[in-house]
Amino acid sequence: MPLTTHRSYHRWLAGALLLVLLLITPKAWACTVSPSTSANFGNISSFAITNTPHDTSAQPNAGIVCNGSLLALASNQRITATVSSANAGTLANTASGDAIPFRIFALATENEEIFLNTPYNYFNSVLIDLLGLIGGQSIDIPMEFRTLPTTNVAAGTYTDTLTVNWDWRICDIGLLGICLARTGTDTNTINLSLTVTPDCAIQAPDLDFGSAPLVAGFDPVTQTIDITCTKGSDYSVGLSDGQHPAANIRRMENNGHYLEYQLYKGTTGNDRWGNTGSERRLSSSADTNPGTPSGITSQGFTYRGDILPGQNTPPAGTYTDMIVVDVIF
Repeated sequence: MPLTTHRSYHRWLAGALLLVLLLITPKAWACTVSPSTSANFGNISSFAITNTPHDTSAQPNAGIVCNGSLLALASNQRITATVSSANAGTLANTASGDAIPFRIFALATENEEIFLNTPYNYFNSVLIDLLGLIGGQSIDIPMEFRTLPTTNVAAGTYTDTLTVNWDWRICDIGLLGICLARTGTDTNTINLSLTVTPDCAIQAPDLDFGSAPLVAGFDPVTQTIDITCTKGSDYSVGLSDGQHPAANIRRMENNGHYLEYQLYKGTTGNDRWGNTGSERRLSSSADTNPGTPSGITSQGFTYRGDILPGQNTPPAGTYTDMIVVDVIF
């Protein structure tokens, strides 16, 4: 009889130990933080970055992945990010000293903004369903970025480094619905980058020689091409030979007949303006506002058009040609 009692006692003890283990061992839950991640805005022209906001997101996530089974909005749960910026919330170009401001969001819809140096809890009523924070799947925690329209900036690479302090407290459900909290903290960085590419706006009014009964009756005509290019981006500008060239002679055409003409740099002289080699014009040689482009003020290039003498007068009619203006940085 004492032996039977002794055996029953040991069986009861084993069962009690098993129950205790079930109560204190939660289901697998973890937030895993990567040391660094990145977000790249890509290549954007200087004019586009000045006038239009642009978006990107941290890839493949904001540097943190969480998984497990969560309760609803209870028990003081959190996945909190506190973000600081090396450049005070701007993408900076050290070469030019220019900067592009940006904002941070928890979602691409941009209705959940994350402010610098202010804790933001992803575990909230807006995000909990959208991100799937209730369930057993792994969740990539996102972070979105949007540039703000800014002043004129130079071409180049713009960067910022964000430091994110993560702090989480997650309830995993044990037996009897008990909240078994998993807590943790970690830090990672998000490297932001954007490349501003040079661009130009060209205003090239038509050149009209007017009308005359004979070739000798056409007077020279002058016109100016205005070009506004990215701040700090020197360039050269060329004029094509048109649609009907013969050697280096430009020609206007009407019904298979031609009227020869030429385009020269400036208002005097015979320095041909073309699109190769020394025939091109440099931004430093502009007739108005010469030098390195400001990105704001246009530079003017004046040229003269001459109907070439010594050619036979073609049949009466309207003669036309098209010249392509090209800019090379």
